[in-house]
Amino acid sequence: MSECRDLEPLLAPYVDGEAPQGDVATIEAHVQKCPPCRDRVEVQRAARDVLHTRREGLRACASEGLRHRCEAHARAGLQTRPAASSFARRTWVPLSLAATLLLAVAGVFLFGLNDRVEALAAQLALDHMKCFQFPPDQAGGVDARALASQWTTSHGWALQVPSSAPRQGLELIGVRRCLSTEGLTAHLMYRWRGQPLSVFVLNHASPRTNDVEQVVDRMGQEAVIWSHGNRTYAVVAKGTPSELEPVVRYVRSSAR
Repeated sequence: MSECRDLEPLLAPYVDGEAPQGDVATIEAHVQKCPPCRDRVEVQRAARDVLHTRREGLRACASEGLRHRCEAHARAGLQTRPAASSFARRTWVPLSLAATLLLAVAGVFLFGLNDRVEALAAQLALDHMKCFQFPPDQAGGVDARALASQWTTSHGWALQVPSSAPRQGLELIGVRRCLSTEGLTAHLMYRWRGQPLSVFVLNHASPRTNDVEQVVDRMGQEAVIWSHGNRTYAVVAKGTPSELEPVVRYVRSSAR
């Protein structure tokens, strides 16, 4: 845990590409073996992606007080940032505070929606775009049953993974875990007609979804969301509802 505390102030500059090279190697070696720190890096990346993607809208909705606080933190960081690479005590804004500020602003703009389904769709669209920046290096021959078995063993709840479906132009490339406000989420990653497509599975039924599909357009991505039994499902991709309908129908029949 002491190593994690020492690394925490370095994670934000690491995600921003500003960490010294010596620190980068140390951070990457640590996050490879430390799931909690790996999750912190993913949260920081997600917050950064939100700000870069929606910067113009966020500038418009940020209060004057928040602007002044961010400017003050930026000035303090520039004045006290050491030139040498070391793990000495640094006076940058701690990751916990920086992430809180970033996610608070992004939350007002993206997730502070009255409709919980719309908020979930926004978050899943963000996860979809973030994860496909570095997709699994696999193509063809991915065993859906093996991936489902590995997930069940690792995470303790059963997961049905729809296999590749040539008729739908769907190719399975991997399964990852995502962390969201709704808890642990299975992220099933596909290529659909050569483009990214995600199937998200949550281990509970979302209160405002049911067996009837709800379609939400967020950040240029179409999200089709429904619940069945004790699971919530979402298909996220670029495409119209009519284009996605055969894929959704296939996922519904295969994932139960």
